[in-house]
Amino acid sequence: MTWVFVWALVGCDSGVELTPCARDCVGAACAACVSSLPDEALRPSLACDQLPAQGRCLGPRVLERCEGGAVHREDCGEDSACVETPTVACVAGLACVDGVSRCTQARTREVCTNGQWSARACDSGCEAAPGRGFCGAPGPTLSGTVRYARRFPDAAFRAWTSETELVPARGFLIVSFQGDTLLDSQVTDEAGRYTLKVPASSSDADRIVVYAAGQGRDGAVAYAVADPGLPGEQRVPAPPGEAARIWSWTRTTRELSRQSSFTLAESEGSGAAAVFDVLGTAWRRMRERYGGKDGLPVVAWLGFGTSWSCGACFARWPVTAAGRRWDAQVWLPGDSDAAWWSDAMVMHELGHWVMASRGTSPDEGGPHYVGVPTFPGQAWSEGWATWFSADARRSPRYFDRQGGTMFWVDLSARASSVSAWPRPRPEDGLLQRVDENEVAAILYRTATSTASSQPLYDALSSPTMNRSPWARGYTRHTWARDERGVLSEVVDTGKPSPCLADFLDALVCTGFPRARVDAATEPASFFPYPSHEPLCP
Repeated sequence: MTWVFVWALVGCDSGVELTPCARDCVGAACAACVSSLPDEALRPSLACDQLPAQGRCLGPRVLERCEGGAVHREDCGEDSACVETPTVACVAGLACVDGVSRCTQARTREVCTNGQWSARACDSGCEAAPGRGFCGAPGPTLSGTVRYARRFPDAAFRAWTSETELVPARGFLIVSFQGDTLLDSQVTDEAGRYTLKVPASSSDADRIVVYAAGQGRDGAVAYAVADPGLPGEQRVPAPPGEAARIWSWTRTTRELSRQSSFTLAESEGSGAAAVFDVLGTAWRRMRERYGGKDGLPVVAWLGFGTSWSCGACFARWPVTAAGRRWDAQVWLPGDSDAAWWSDAMVMHELGHWVMASRGTSPDEGGPHYVGVPTFPGQAWSEGWATWFSADARRSPRYFDRQGGTMFWVDLSARASSVSAWPRPRPEDGLLQRVDENEVAAILYRTATSTASSQPLYDALSSPTMNRSPWARGYTRHTWARDERGVLSEVVDTGKPSPCLADFLDALVCTGFPRARVDAATEPASFFPYPSHEPLCP
């Protein structure tokens, strides 16, 4: 197999006006919604001489200080968080999942807000429990750990591992019921731990339910993985079936009182749990980069045995289904390739969601192929999505399985397992067709040239990238491709669209070092971006 394709229906014109979200909950889980968290103000940019002497935390994982007369940013590690007292530093072990609570040694209750612990008033003192802190004595409780079975790529990236591995189910909504009455709810912590209030004397009707759902700042369900309730191959956007539901798993309270480990087996659909783990990570990563702001409410559709005409794709198309209104949707294949195990692919689709939530999509979508240059708008959109996947996972290797074949792309080495790596030519100009993975590699090398990738997120949301028409003058196209990737029916719509050159302008115009951009683009030999002449507003 010499080519692989995935579609991305990014920001397609559906002719539907977006309306304020209805904020409906999911059936009995409505009462499980936690209280709204306080708004976090996005800290404004400061000049070096305006920063506190010791520096500051720009967000939960970004440290900012003045070094050598210039502002220096540094991303904290995977399990670290930035703290400002007693000194500004990235401290290991302080990262947390929003909504989780705990007790300090002084019996103060803390709740994880925007990736960091913050104190909450607790008049009667805090009572500690596994994965949770209660104000006062909670009464009868049940503690345990939620895990799910998953597969990974094998060492050679040729197939999924033959054996499953149990991993913690972090950030899942878990609810206890006494009959049909909701008793308690919480979010599982980084280790998948929970403690829930339960009846003093349980019956067979009492149960614990784990939902593949997460909450926004207003406490309502804002992102979830759902079964579309549709069989076989479907065209996008197919209306969800009447049986569409958010993925959930149930155990009786009696069962868990005997064996506290709540394990989601592959036969129960643990692939949906794997997708939700990635979705939750993407949600948290975006909030960390954008001052605690939520993204568009999004549902990821995964039905085992259900496939889509687009393969895997994203669109900002609103839908009311599975108990609430969503402003964006992701469609993931549920066929024999078992691509739901690809963290890289799922995070790529959520990269489109980040762009739709905080930037402007080029609205240039359609079939695209590894190793085949495509139009500037699509290349920019797909390249950003692949780079976001790499940045959020902290890995330059993208991998997926399609048509029975596993493939990979390495952004750090500009290498692919299925094709040659085409590079742009300087004589073809800024608006030439370019390989989407070349765009991703340019972003990867730009981001890794500094200690923090925050400047790339800032550039995406800057006015330069969100004001039409864009300075470089690109207009989006429509086209068709045959199975060999050959173009036909190309139409220039005349509608303005952003591209990589506009993004690099936004980056350089905010003070990002030109030399680092040149090192990533190699303008004399490959992509001819003129960093010495950015088009600034």
